[in-house]
Amino acid sequence: MAQKCAICGEEINVFQSQKLTDGNYICRKTCKKLGMKAFDYVHADLPMVLAHNAQVEEGTKIFNELFVPRMKTKEADKKLKSFGHVYVAPDLGLTALAEPEYKFFIFGKYWPRAVVYRTGDLYRYDVKKESKIVDGKEQTETFIEYEFANTPGMFTFREKVTSGEPVVKYFNSVFGIQKTVANAGNTFANQINAVKAAAGAVKAAMNGDADAEARTATAFDALNTAKYGDRTAINAKADAALAPYRK
Repeated sequence: MAQKCAICGEEINVFQSQKLTDGNYICRKTCKKLGMKAFDYVHADLPMVLAHNAQVEEGTKIFNELFVPRMKTKEADKKLKSFGHVYVAPDLGLTALAEPEYKFFIFGKYWPRAVVYRTGDLYRYDVKKESKIVDGKEQTETFIEYEFANTPGMFTFREKVTSGEPVVKYFNSVFGIQKTVANAGNTFANQINAVKAAAGAVKAAMNGDADAEARTATAFDALNTAKYGDRTAINAKADAALAPYRK
């Protein structure tokens, strides 16, 4: 039985379609190709797919205009940090996942699809290992699972890596939560501030103070800073970089 693509309206059969969780179908030939290969269509509904398509349209433009020029820059403060298909622009406060294609064989590399995130919204970058049997032998693969807050569209994905340690070490350093002597002072200060804020919020609530709600919010922010690092400056950079694209 023929179905109609919920995005473009084209008639499609079962081999040409991707079924979504809400019962809608989209065509594989055109509309599914608008998204990233990393996007989980199996567990997505139509609003999620549309949000992701908008995310890719915006992200591709940003990546090609802001990230690609930084791949060849000689300015040290504008160089990208890359982990496979994940690129970080420290001076912009942005992180991107970009899937490359080639015009001919391995020549003419370009990026027709990308998604761009605020680096400060990255709250999970966990190392996962998976084992499988290949030709009777066990092989282990390592992945980094990324997850971003405040993100419509594709907010989580995973990337295969040789080792997860460099990725974790880099982002811990960026967020000031690396467990090293260099960052011990910042970590300790954040923890003390969080304890003070939490104690103040509890006392205000017990006394019925008018500002108890605001102080509770401040306490939660302090606790997040202690756990995840202070991301205020990183988010400010990202918001400034994204402003021209989100008028």
